[in-house]
Parts: sequence; C-alpha cells; structure tokens
Amino acid sequence: MKKSPRTNPQHILERATPLFARHGYDGVSMRDVAAAVGVTPAALYHHFKDKDELYIQAVNHVFGKKFSDAKAIMADNDEPVKRLETFITWFVRVLNKDKDFQKLLQWVMLDSDPRRLQKLTKNTFQELFAAIQKLGESFKQQYDPHLLAVSIIGLVLYHFESSAVRKKLPGSRATHDQAKTITLHITALLENGLLTH
Repeated sequence: MKKSPRTNPQHILERATPLFARHGYDGVSMRDVAAAVGVTPAALYHHFKDKDELYIQAVNHVFGKKFSDAKAIMADNDEPVKRLETFITWFVRVLNKDKDFQKLLQWVMLDSDPRRLQKLTKNTFQELFAAIQKLGESFKQQYDPHLLAVSIIGLVLYHFESSAVRKKLPGSRATHDQAKTITLHITALLENGLLTH
C-alpha cells in the first residue's frame, strides 16, 4: 500500500516550518502541525518522537538548504574582501526574500532552552559560523574572530529585525529596505573597519 504524501517527513517539515516561523517553538503544538499537514497528531509521532525533534529537523531543513550556498561562498578562493561582500550579498538577499527563514532565525536566537540551542548550534550553525570566523582570521587587523563573526551576522540581521521600528525613526527612507542599499552599507562599514588603521 502506497503511503499518503501527507505522511512523508519532508511534507511534514515543509508544513511545520511556516508555523514555527510565525509563532516560534512555544506557540506551536503538535496538534497545530497535524492540522496544517492534514493528519492526526499520532501520525506525526510515527516520524518525530516529540515536538523538539520536529522543530530541530524543521530548522535544519530550512537552514541546511540555505547554508550550503553560504558555505560554498566561504570555501571560494577569492580574496577575503570579495568573499565578505559575496557572503553579505547572499545573506541580505536570503533574509529579504524568505520571510519564513528570517523569522525562524529570529525565533531560534530567542530560544531559551539550552538543550535545544546546543543541538541547533552543533547541527545547524556551527559549520557556517566556523567558516565566517576563518574568513575573519584572514584580515590583517587583530580582531577577535569569534566577535568579528558575530558582528558580521549581527549587522545584517539587525537591519531586518529592526525594520518596523526603523521606518518610524527620523531619516528613514524607503531605499533603506532595499537589499542593495543594505548590502552596500554593511560592506562599506566592514571594509573600512577591517582594511584601515
């Protein structure tokens, strides 16, 4: 007997991801996911032992596809400044285009469960973060590679996290939300800081 596509783990993850992106881990129940998939909650437990496993796999599902592109950028043999520009361009475009990815990333960063964060860090973020750190080490300035990687990611993310408030602040313009404007601004800030002194 052929399985229903609704009971396919891939299909479940694709339906669960937007729920977690919009409501966070705490705002989604297994019943919510089951309703979105069109199955009973018991059917979900056939593929995922609990909500933690479903959530972690949903995050890995979304981020894994995206991060493979970023890791390829970091593995390129271009000059460090070019790799930095290419990575920032990629990151801004992804955040600008994929709102579920953007929101899910924000929820992950707000997660307060240490066990879940440990799993997500190890399985999802560690490899890309290490590549960004390595890129930071290639600049001549003596910046702490860990802090530099956090700053690069933070500069990009904050433009999106603060969007609603930024639009109300003095000097805000519609162009400030354009991917190209954000990319050029952040790249210029980082290049000036990394290449001068």
